[in-house]
Amino acid sequence: MPTIAAPALTDYVTRIFGAAGSPPEEARQVADHLVGSNLRGHDSHGVIRTAGYVRSVAEGLLKPGAPVTVVRESPATALVDGGWNFGQPVAIQATEIAIAKARETGVGFVSCFNAGHIGRVGAYGEQAVAQGMLALGGVNSPGGRLTAAFGGSTRRNGTSPLMVAMPSGSPDAPFVLDMATSVVAEGKLKVAVNEHKPVPDGWILDGNGQPSNDARDFYGTGQVEAPGTLLPLGSPFSGYKGFGLNMAIEALSGILSGAGTSVEGPRGSNGVWLMALDISRFLPLEDFQREFDTLVAFDKEPPYAPGHDEILTAGEPERRRMAVRLQAGIDLDPETWRQIGEAALSVGVEPLEPAALG
Repeated sequence: MPTIAAPALTDYVTRIFGAAGSPPEEARQVADHLVGSNLRGHDSHGVIRTAGYVRSVAEGLLKPGAPVTVVRESPATALVDGGWNFGQPVAIQATEIAIAKARETGVGFVSCFNAGHIGRVGAYGEQAVAQGMLALGGVNSPGGRLTAAFGGSTRRNGTSPLMVAMPSGSPDAPFVLDMATSVVAEGKLKVAVNEHKPVPDGWILDGNGQPSNDARDFYGTGQVEAPGTLLPLGSPFSGYKGFGLNMAIEALSGILSGAGTSVEGPRGSNGVWLMALDISRFLPLEDFQREFDTLVAFDKEPPYAPGHDEILTAGEPERRRMAVRLQAGIDLDPETWRQIGEAALSVGVEPLEPAALG
């Protein structure tokens, strides 16, 4: 299993996307985002996506460097056409627009269509929080049926992730809630397949509607030929809550933007909504941070449940993993590394030199 220093991996992936046609700044944005996801422990949204992105460019679905344009706006809202560019540059620009509108009106709500996979939604929350904003957002994958309805056994909606980000008293420790409304992100199944590991009970059903611990059964490459499905968050007992959130994010992301829903729409795209809220319109930012820190401290107080010796809030596990991986490097399974190498060669980039491996 190769272990790669984050800067070396970022440079390598930047070269790959640059060779695929992305302008240098945008190639770096995509690479920074993917490697940043690996650093935070979200390998499902990390460089494992490289080969798929490059393949989408080769197939003509993605158009690196395409302009991002505002097609309709008001003082507080904007509808953005991503031009089928990589999702990360689209979402970064959309977040900038939301922040600017929030500065002027108190709130900025931006909806995007014709965007590739935007990756870890929490990154855009962090972008807004760095500007003293509170952020919310979500995303769907039109046509990307991955998750069953509560009580169903076949694919219906996407994983429909929800993001909420808020500043704390420490600039380096924001609250960043970024969660799929399926029981787990689909990319974690990709990781399980590549690493040849079973998945926990309650994640998926196979193509016959039966529980399975083999991630290949989700893709129809296991013992059952028909593709399986993810289950909604909270399954098997309170999955109706995850299903309700899933439908809400599907509508906010796909219907408002015009990108489409799981009923129809081009697979491989994202419908996106991102909102920035200027906290200072309600109370001084410092007051919000102080009150939030007080809440965090209160929630972290013992006693703890059996098997626990501390309480972590949203964003803390990611920061801990990042500290470790910045020091020790990022471990990639052999299959993911092979796929990245093939993607690199397909656009004329030589594989990363062995000297760059840890």
